[in-house]
Amino acid sequence: MTEYPSVTENADNPTLSVSRLRAARKVSVPSALDPRSVSPLKFHNLAGLPPTLVVTAALDPLADQGSRYVERLRGDGTDARLTCYPRATHTFLSTPGLVPAARPARREVVAFLRSHLHPVPGS
Repeated sequence: MTEYPSVTENADNPTLSVSRLRAARKVSVPSALDPRSVSPLKFHNLAGLPPTLVVTAALDPLADQGSRYVERLRGDGTDARLTCYPRATHTFLSTPGLVPAARPARREVVAFLRSHLHPVPGS
């Protein structure tokens, strides 16, 4: 979980510090379960998944995990796109009034979903 450069670079991020990240893992993954077993990055094969949009924030400790996930998806033949928003933190999508990047990121997510769930004929 913490072997990525973004974790070190953004360890004191106010929206998701490394200590909060570890606490969340402790609460959400039972002690008898190997935490790696719930990470899609650790799955053997990611082929056959639907087209994927991964939105990351440059100031997020988990940013590199998002990038690596897209690499793995593409490597296994899944159509995947990554967008990283600069000057954005882990929870930026839920704070459009505070983080300017949230509005264009939300528009990107909606457009991606619309194009894959309700495509316009002939486009």
